[in-house]
Amino acid sequence: LACWAWWTWTWSFCGIRHRGAACGNHALPPGKAKLPIFGDTLEILNPKKMVTYQTERRQRWGSLWSTSVLFKKAVVITGQREMNLARKHESRPRAFEAFFPPHHQRLFGKMSLLVQSGAAHARLRRLIQSAMTPKKVEKYQAFIDLAVRDFLSSCRSELGHFSMTKKLQETTLRIVVQVLLGEDLAEDELDYLRTNLRIWGIGLLSAPLNFIPWSAAARAMRARGNVQKVLEKWISERSEKLDDTLLSQLLSATDEDGSKLSSQEVIDNVFTLVFAGIDTTASTLSSALLKLSQSEDLLQLLREKIADGEAQRSLEMFLTEILRTNPPAPFSMRLVREPLDLGNVTVPSGYLLVYGLGASLSDASCYENPEEFQWERFGNQSLTDSGAFGGGPRLCPGRFLASEAAQRLLAAVLAKDGFSWKLKQGQDLRQQYIP
Repeated sequence: LACWAWWTWTWSFCGIRHRGAACGNHALPPGKAKLPIFGDTLEILNPKKMVTYQTERRQRWGSLWSTSVLFKKAVVITGQREMNLARKHESRPRAFEAFFPPHHQRLFGKMSLLVQSGAAHARLRRLIQSAMTPKKVEKYQAFIDLAVRDFLSSCRSELGHFSMTKKLQETTLRIVVQVLLGEDLAEDELDYLRTNLRIWGIGLLSAPLNFIPWSAAARAMRARGNVQKVLEKWISERSEKLDDTLLSQLLSATDEDGSKLSSQEVIDNVFTLVFAGIDTTASTLSSALLKLSQSEDLLQLLREKIADGEAQRSLEMFLTEILRTNPPAPFSMRLVREPLDLGNVTVPSGYLLVYGLGASLSDASCYENPEEFQWERFGNQSLTDSGAFGGGPRLCPGRFLASEAAQRLLAAVLAKDGFSWKLKQGQDLRQQYIP
């Protein structure tokens, strides 16, 4: 468990100071950016402080505050009330735009669900979600189980200490491949994908120096090209023989007007699936196994629940609390295009709205004793309803697949024929978001 989660937003700088400036009938929230040039960008993107930045600022300024991020004026919201209001506004077609710097847009692809907005985003989401409904995910269970069995075998074969998070990252990649294709790849093909996806991921955190051939950004674009060629080959082969695999479901998905996803839309959104699913699922499972390593009573209790046939409900509650206390993606951003009324605050057009998911999931007005880990806290809530999956029109369309994969792997580990493990002493177990 040497590493943890992974994050979406990258470099850049910004800075201004706000004193509750008026905007329409309401004032902007108070706030003070830390640096005159960089603003709070370096704070909000610091891998070791992504959540503590939010909680510390909330203690000082309240549930929302003004600052600047990525060269833009911004308002950060961390209260559940403000988040719910903002997500209601997201249903307005022109209220928001997705926000990514141009470098990221090129890496994701212009047809990615992450970078599209308005009607184009709504159409993509309908088509992609149709391939990952609960009923469709049921058909992917056998594919998930193949990767889980390989994971169990690999862990059992280890004779000493090993990186659990690395194994989980490898396994979630195998799950994605299995679900997409219905079959595993040869080890050299998996290594090729793994290597290029790692280079691509590093590029997401780099300065956009694409014009320098040896820069991380340029290498990431070349890696993206390598993976795209693999995806094009898969699409060509699968187009001739559609089946129950995710790739076939994406290719055959049909919208209300009869339109389908183009090959480029499929490719760009497979990258989105990789970005939004592989490391975040590995992060959630790493957090879960770490928590169980530190709580022998809880570990034994969950083993007993699984043995008694109560795996699904027990693991849903446990993993939902894991996502609350260890959100794998602690914030997201939108570009405000129409004034956004959040009660006594209006966010002007042109501002960034930062959803502080990390701090919102410890909001004391919504969660009793939020600093405590209470594994049965969400007895009446599904895992896929967790705030960590976002909300509104940008609620994660892959949440059912991610939930199923996490539960099936954890159930296999905790089953009678699973395995036991111990933490290596002396390692730094503080949460840190890394690519």
